[in-house]
Amino acid sequence: MCALPLTSKHRQARLSFQRHAQRHLATGFTLVEILVVLFIVSIMSGLVVANLPSFTRTQDFDTEARRIEVLLDMAREHAVVQAVEMGFSIEDEGYSFYYYDEMTQAWEQMQQAPFFTRKLPETVELSLEIVGKGFSLADDEDSKGPKLLLLSSGETTPFELEIFQAPDLSKVLQSDGYSDIEWVEDEAL
Repeated sequence: MCALPLTSKHRQARLSFQRHAQRHLATGFTLVEILVVLFIVSIMSGLVVANLPSFTRTQDFDTEARRIEVLLDMAREHAVVQAVEMGFSIEDEGYSFYYYDEMTQAWEQMQQAPFFTRKLPETVELSLEIVGKGFSLADDEDSKGPKLLLLSSGETTPFELEIFQAPDLSKVLQSDGYSDIEWVEDEAL
């Protein structure tokens, strides 16, 4: 077989194809580009890891705040449905629910779920303030009963319950005694 001579058009096409193939083979990332990308990724992951402890602190606070709100609403409903007087009290490391035993004329700590004594996370604290005079089921004012009452009539002791975590997280639950238990909206927002 005899090779045919290439025309200039064929040569140009062949050279163009070779250059195009070389460019395709030459595309990729240089070592410097890869190192820059790795550096950026390491900085971004460092920022995420640095913020992780504050996220978990906030998570504990938010979870406990929602739990207390739900439990107080459930206790209020339980008091109405079961026609029993209930109470809420802050303890040394947590909080407890009580019911008033008509037979013994005394407050008894509840042991049934979900109203059993609960321990707060170490960083979360509670502060209960009774608004106004409040009321008590005991004859003497110095009795050791709960200060926040959830009555079978649907009424509650007017209160403000602050849930806080140092240094800057704080929420306040409140009720005027007749309306629903709700969060106090922050005026600054």
